[in-house]
Amino acid sequence: MRNRDSEGQRPAKMLSTPHDTLFRALVSSDRRAAALLADFLPDSVSSQLDPSFAPERMEGSFVDGKGRKAQCDALFRLRLLSDPGARVYVLLEHKSYPDPATPRQLLRYIVNIWESERDGARSASDRLPLVVSLVFYHGTNRWTAASSTQDMVEAPPGLDEFAPDFRYVLCDLGKADPVRLSRNREVRAALVALVLPSATEIRLEILDLVTEGTIDGSEFASHIYTYVVETTDIGEEMLAASLRRTKPGSWEAIMVTLAETWLKRGRAEGKEVGRAEGKEVGRAEGKEVGRAEGKIEGEIEGRAAVLLELLEQRFGELPSTVRQRVRRANVAELKSWARTLLDAASLDEVLSAASKR
Repeated sequence: MRNRDSEGQRPAKMLSTPHDTLFRALVSSDRRAAALLADFLPDSVSSQLDPSFAPERMEGSFVDGKGRKAQCDALFRLRLLSDPGARVYVLLEHKSYPDPATPRQLLRYIVNIWESERDGARSASDRLPLVVSLVFYHGTNRWTAASSTQDMVEAPPGLDEFAPDFRYVLCDLGKADPVRLSRNREVRAALVALVLPSATEIRLEILDLVTEGTIDGSEFASHIYTYVVETTDIGEEMLAASLRRTKPGSWEAIMVTLAETWLKRGRAEGKEVGRAEGKEVGRAEGKEVGRAEGKIEGEIEGRAAVLLELLEQRFGELPSTVRQRVRRANVAELKSWARTLLDAASLDEVLSAASKR
């Protein structure tokens, strides 16, 4: 496995959602990643780490048996005080919805890590490295995915011991006190931002945790603000109010840099309203253009409805963000997702299909 650059590395697969973009930007910095691991690794692991050794970033992209490329969010190698040569890795993955395929997805990543080591300098007879998996969840619904592969295997009575028992550590961000999400202000800002879209109410003091933790002029701050604008209903007035409280000397400059993001959001919302009004005018006046557009939109709506039903049958209840994304998709995207659905192991794999074509 090859080392990756410490900052700004573009993942091997195209980023498919704003959540992906923000989380991978968060862990693209070695400094932020080290702070995140210090906050969320189990005590049984963190207590054995060498404090003088920064987590070593490793390559986390793999090609599966069908030739498809897979990319975990981040992979690091750790160093233990008691055994500096021990091979211990930590795998980071984030989820914005309860994905029932999570244990299988993580296990595939781990097997790929083992295969990469076997194909490298080490011989196949060597023992396999330990991989600790952390899943960061920031969705609306309660996490219902199995906590281990053992919970997924239907083992007849008396045969339980043969079911593989791979487990991961769930970091449920929505259940944590926002103030205590991280001791690092910049990391905390990103984690709180990830939780905002699923919050029933966004209080100004919670938004302050986001704005006060950003570093003025940094690329990562831009990632955070763009995410907040794109995924929440927070308006310009509320964001400006928070920035005035936490960044009195720079809030105006920050709002100016966000002007284009607000403009894009306004265009998108205006386009949705325009389509709805145009469709209504087409019905009322009987225009050919209106009928043609209505026919196309009707086809898209029908395809979207069928795809949503199939996705629910395959992966369970869907989060509202996924439903909105499917309903807003074009015909090409819907066709691509439908083709991928049968063989996909997770909802993430289905929704990332269109960006790969």
